[in-house]
Amino acid sequence: MQRNAERKVEAFIREKDLIQAEDRILIGLSGGADSACLVVLLQGICGSFPARLGAFHVNHGIRGAEADRDERFSGELCDRFGIPFYAVKKDVPGLAKEWKMGLEEAGRKVRYEAAERIANENGYTKIALAHHQKDVAETFLFHLFRGSSITGLTSIPAKRDRIIRPLLCLDRQEIEEYLAERGILFCEDSTNGETDYTRNKIRHHMLSYAEKEINAGAVRHVAEAAKELAETDAYLEEQARGYYELATREPDALYFPVGMLDKKHPVIQKRVLHRFICEMAGTEKDITRDHVEAVLGLLYARSGKQVSLPYGLIAERSFSIIGIVKAERKERQRPAGCEVRVPGIYPLEVPGNSLSFRAFSYKKNKEIPKNEYTKWYDYDKIRGTLCLRTYCEGDRLGMLEGSRSVKSLWTEYKIPRELRATKLLLADEKQVLWIPGVRSCDNYRIDDTTETVLEVQMTNGGRDDGSER
Repeated sequence: MQRNAERKVEAFIREKDLIQAEDRILIGLSGGADSACLVVLLQGICGSFPARLGAFHVNHGIRGAEADRDERFSGELCDRFGIPFYAVKKDVPGLAKEWKMGLEEAGRKVRYEAAERIANENGYTKIALAHHQKDVAETFLFHLFRGSSITGLTSIPAKRDRIIRPLLCLDRQEIEEYLAERGILFCEDSTNGETDYTRNKIRHHMLSYAEKEINAGAVRHVAEAAKELAETDAYLEEQARGYYELATREPDALYFPVGMLDKKHPVIQKRVLHRFICEMAGTEKDITRDHVEAVLGLLYARSGKQVSLPYGLIAERSFSIIGIVKAERKERQRPAGCEVRVPGIYPLEVPGNSLSFRAFSYKKNKEIPKNEYTKWYDYDKIRGTLCLRTYCEGDRLGMLEGSRSVKSLWTEYKIPRELRATKLLLADEKQVLWIPGVRSCDNYRIDDTTETVLEVQMTNGGRDDGSER
């Protein structure tokens, strides 16, 4: 069994390319069976790479004398094999309150931060953690019950950045048998038997029941399913990668053309949208399937439709562009407006969108455009200088029956308050002619007396036919 476990782990390390020659590997050592096995097993096989080892231990300040015992044991195990040992003590309960998070989450944060700091300070190139197949199965179910995406169901990766997990090919029974054959003792954490934590409930109740009452290989089968999902996830990521590069990014906004996704397979649509939302949020936490579905709906919505997202984000459709923006972007400085010269092309607030202007003689009975993106006005009826500008208090849009306040149109068309301060309007000295994506002025319509037409056309990323994809 001893040699079988070592050969199995060494083959897994080579398959996943976890360790390279001359790596310095920092092992997370709690003193329990899993991490003790990792120390002993790596010490036995790392000479074939070759690689050098060190270990770190975090005392969470929770279990009193028992925690001090684990720290002593971890140090003695490292001394036995001549491995450098680094001990860290933190008040995790106090930090959990300060950070406003649970003990499990705070402990995980402390451990990862300690690992990164010690690795950086001492020149370690890899950080090895002792997760095994039961951890994979437990995490798979935990994420499944919380409504995770395919990526979440891939559970625990063998490698992420410089973190490696060489024991993912072993189950807990193999670990304990290996330690017994080597004559290695380990510490039992009394809290592992408690069921106050969700993961412990899954481990002790659900997985134990599945192994005893359904299939003895239940844990291995779940781990294998997670592995297949990881392979599927990697393939989908490869297919979606090209779409990520098509977005336009600003410090507080991300924009992409509707045509990029509107006819693609839903699996690709949702993966790309999930990535975009998480990129703007700066985290994957709390970004759910419902949020992705809400943004997906914008692909088929009218211009001006918007949805709210976590972390102060808003997604809005503006003609053939969808933007995911931080609500506070209204604080960003923009020009208040500019004078329009005809002919000319002027950018709107959404990257890739602009208004083009031209004037020409009107031929009687010529068909007038009836789409949302091209507007004709009687040029001779326009008063004074045309300009593109943001909203001014009291602005009104000319209508045949009188006029409508721009503010009331904001409300009618559900333009979010966060976006109104940056939305550009076309106006003359008398009134607003056009709120792109909302309404156009009726008072300057073409009629039998019209001699000169002013054409204003909405363009999208260089397109000039006024159509939407």
